[in-house]
Amino acid sequence: MKILIAQVALTALCAGLLFVLWRFRPGVPGLVRSRETQRLDLAWRLWFGCLLGGVVASAVLALAVGEARETSLGYLRIVLSSHAGEDSWMPMLRASAFLREHPDHPLYQSVFFSQHVKFQYPLTALLPLDLPQWLFGLSPESVVTIFQIVSRLSLLAIALVFFQLFMGALQPPGVGRALRLPSRSTGALLGLSLLSVAMFYPLLRSEYHGQIQTLMTLAAGLALLAWQRDQPRLAGLMMALCCIIKPQWGVVVLWALLRKQWQFALVAAGVTGAAGLLAVGVYGWSNVIDYLSVVSFLGRHGESYFINQSVNGLMHRLFFNGVNLQGAGLVWSGTDFPPYQPMVHLATVVSSTLMLGIALVWRIGKRPSTADLALVMLTLTMASPIAWDHHYGLLLPIFAVVFPAALRRQAWGTWTLPMLGITLALSCQSFVGPTNLLAGSAWNVLQSYQFAGAAMALALLYRLSWLEQPQPAVVRSGRGELAPVTVY
Repeated sequence: MKILIAQVALTALCAGLLFVLWRFRPGVPGLVRSRETQRLDLAWRLWFGCLLGGVVASAVLALAVGEARETSLGYLRIVLSSHAGEDSWMPMLRASAFLREHPDHPLYQSVFFSQHVKFQYPLTALLPLDLPQWLFGLSPESVVTIFQIVSRLSLLAIALVFFQLFMGALQPPGVGRALRLPSRSTGALLGLSLLSVAMFYPLLRSEYHGQIQTLMTLAAGLALLAWQRDQPRLAGLMMALCCIIKPQWGVVVLWALLRKQWQFALVAAGVTGAAGLLAVGVYGWSNVIDYLSVVSFLGRHGESYFINQSVNGLMHRLFFNGVNLQGAGLVWSGTDFPPYQPMVHLATVVSSTLMLGIALVWRIGKRPSTADLALVMLTLTMASPIAWDHHYGLLLPIFAVVFPAALRRQAWGTWTLPMLGITLALSCQSFVGPTNLLAGSAWNVLQSYQFAGAAMALALLYRLSWLEQPQPAVVRSGRGELAPVTVY
């Protein structure tokens, strides 16, 4: 009852804030009135209004169907507590322990296929967990605790990255200097950025479960920020950190090579390759290669559980193939996968190939902007057979790039603001309470609302990329490299 009362109170508070934004249109405190600051004030107010609107809609529907926890507000309460999830860390610990105890046994055949532990990461992902143990003599549990603390603190860093990206996207074209704000205004906008993190459902879900995805979201955001500031080497380094966790993100290197982004591609490929060689030296070539059998299995089976927001998950549920709401673990099965279904597999392969193929060749001759890099990042997430709801946490830094640009360019004409609000609500808030009521019917396609919202965000990125004026190649230091540009 206390939780329900707290949820109702928070929902009422958010609804009140939304009314104040709509009725009184408060501005950012301390701003000196000018054309630039008016644009800044409007963009931030509309952003927070759209975000609050999604939060309120999600909370009201969740309360109506008796699922008060399944909202941003519900998970925020847990994240602010001492709760520490182990969704990523537990399988990693199991894999690390197995390698220590059975160095001559194949890891994935034993842990993944025989013991049914869903350790789905490449061995490069174990290096951050194992290296502190070898170098400093820390226990595995101590290393996990450190990562859990770092992950929680990274939410603050993500808020700062969001602020910097949003402000960078607001900077007028051709203006070399950044807009200087009074400290009072900067503090208020940093507060709004922190509130944006606190109301962003995928990020809260990631932190609640103890997902390494939280740190990957930070790395992806830093890559976008570095790209926005014309620092391709730093962007490549951040992208390499993502590739170490998810090797399929190596497609970004090919994307960069096709656009002559040599510095970015070299750093990303070099750091990822160095991590791969270290993993081979530490864990053995056979174990590293054996990961391909896991990738093949996941590609053929995927996941049917309702939070798999991909074409694979949508098709499994549409065919009623595998568990939707409940598994062997009552909520989610940590051991089972859906049976192989040829039509689901075909739809997964075709959709993934189309999404990745289009992203790779899209306007290949133009200078790649921050929106173009965000486009390929989001495509990689959506094209994966398994895209859990928390994987869409990277949409927060992506929205920091595209929201101001969409408003400035009126990407969808008079429908721009409504489309932004709908896209933000569907992709970044929870509606699992009402949509899960449809799990047993053909209407279960509505359980893929987050995937639909992500598709709308992807369409917006394509639209913004299309609206950018084609730029000829810019030769830098005689290397013929195309300089990245910021989308406005």
